[in-house]
Amino acid sequence: MSTTYVPNNKKNHRKRLRLIRNPNLVPELESEMATAELESEINNDSLPTLPIELVAEIFCRLPVKLLVQLRCMCKSWNSLISDRSFTRKHLSLSTTRRLHSAKYKHEPDGLVHNSYPLDSVLSTEVKQQRLPFNSIVASCDGILCLCDKRKGIAVLWNPSIRKFKELPPPFENIQIRKKVFMTFGFGYDRVSDNYKVAVLYYTELDTTKGKVHTLGTNSWKTSEIFRFGAVCDEQPGTTVSGTINWMAYTEWRRKGPFFIVSFDLGNDSYQKLFPPDHAEISPDYLTLSVLRDCLCLISDHHIWIMKEYGIQDSWTKLFSVSYMQHPTKCYLLCNALYIFEDDRLLLETHEETHEDEDGKKKLVVYDPNNDTFEVTRFTNILNVCLETLISPCS
Repeated sequence: MSTTYVPNNKKNHRKRLRLIRNPNLVPELESEMATAELESEINNDSLPTLPIELVAEIFCRLPVKLLVQLRCMCKSWNSLISDRSFTRKHLSLSTTRRLHSAKYKHEPDGLVHNSYPLDSVLSTEVKQQRLPFNSIVASCDGILCLCDKRKGIAVLWNPSIRKFKELPPPFENIQIRKKVFMTFGFGYDRVSDNYKVAVLYYTELDTTKGKVHTLGTNSWKTSEIFRFGAVCDEQPGTTVSGTINWMAYTEWRRKGPFFIVSFDLGNDSYQKLFPPDHAEISPDYLTLSVLRDCLCLISDHHIWIMKEYGIQDSWTKLFSVSYMQHPTKCYLLCNALYIFEDDRLLLETHEETHEDEDGKKKLVVYDPNNDTFEVTRFTNILNVCLETLISPCS
């Protein structure tokens, strides 16, 4: 019989027995006989203890849901699992991802959230609750950033541990919020070892400006002067390599040459990045994303990645997705959400039919190896997010 560390304190032994029978056991008892056997061993002080360092090595490889339960078992486990160094190590080893969609309004009970295992995208048993719009700005290290753009309010939320933090509004004057066009971004600053939320905003009569909020503070700081024309406020910022990135144009309303504005979270500064110098890049259909930790640009049905961040010559065409068409409908590429180990792509598409020209969003799994695609049952705009213990409240 395999055993693991058991706290010396013998209170609530029956509760702890649910979790120590076997390393592969979910928190249910295997049988009444197993319970009696373990209780007898504990009463006889025959169950060995493990060094806390070894316990930490075991725990950092467990799923978040189980660790949340283990925190309730005793003070020493709670202290270990809540420790920042432990949560960062668990983050570095985490591989479990889920699909999330969320609608947030700044009002009581204003958060509606759906979550699904990533491997369920092709399941026929998934029943998805359709939301009228998606409020997710970005995800970083298991934390979702959501916003209510009507009121200029942003919140941070880790759905795995159900920790939620509402940020102070970037604009104190309610009337100003109603007149401002804004786009948020969220990411991790490796320099300060902290998380930041950035917002770019403008009015029809003013130039673009920026503010940044550092987690743990109670205010927003004005960032350096923005000198890069107009950002596309229809898309949130894309986080990669310690930066937040937006599509931008030299003139308002997507006019003039286009480029990428990068905000460095380490020094709160902006720089201009250029897209691939290629005739296939169309200014009318552009989306930024991240694939395999690289900045990704979707243009029409082409997917490009920047292999070395900030180096224009490192842009490489990853795939050209063929025209996805069924007998009565077609699917236009909008975004690339995730790339699986076998190179299959999870794509966000716009479904168009002969009867319904407006269409709707659909998730599609595209296999570039044989140029085939499979339409999923998901119709919401979704975000792929790691399961972690990182708290937005720390």
